[in-house]
Amino acid sequence: MSLYKNFRKCVIGCLSIPLALLILVCPALDIAKIIIFNHTNGELKLYDIEYAYLSYSFLMVGKYKSFKFVLFCCTICISRGFNNMAENSAKSLSCFLPFIWISVLVIYTISTRNELGEIPFFCPENYNYKSSTIRLACQIRAANIICVWSFTIYIMFFLIILLVLPSEKKPKVDKDYDQIEEVYSKEDKFNKFDKEDKKE
Repeated sequence: MSLYKNFRKCVIGCLSIPLALLILVCPALDIAKIIIFNHTNGELKLYDIEYAYLSYSFLMVGKYKSFKFVLFCCTICISRGFNNMAENSAKSLSCFLPFIWISVLVIYTISTRNELGEIPFFCPENYNYKSSTIRLACQIRAANIICVWSFTIYIMFFLIILLVLPSEKKPKVDKDYDQIEEVYSKEDKFNKFDKEDKKE
């Protein structure tokens, strides 16, 4: 196994650890948010999109392994190239899934922006909260939003790293050149032997 291959695996492995943690933390924070909102005696109300988003998060984590699914879709789209989009329409369509995920987050963030009324996003200590539960709900909500967007930004960063670190396999163009060079080398050898036979 080459040094570069070990380096590539090490980089991807190190980047995968925080990404895996984010995958677990995001749904956990959303569940905590739902629980704490339900314990505010009706002072804070959840929107229907909260449950839809939570279901979508579990779907991504459980069925598609979340970041692997998104990265797989993006990698297929980029590696195949746009020349093959006609014959690989299903795979080509998958390159838009990360943008769909971002669209879902934008809709979720905008739809829930007024959940806490006039309470500032970062939940300052000097604000006059009605109860300590309200402040805790504010903190969990802020952590949830930050975690979700951190996950999205990190996954895009991870994808860029994967593209910057190419695999050891030669690209198709290099393989074609190697084949052409091999053919010409065989022809040169044949011509050389043919000339020697004529001299004899």
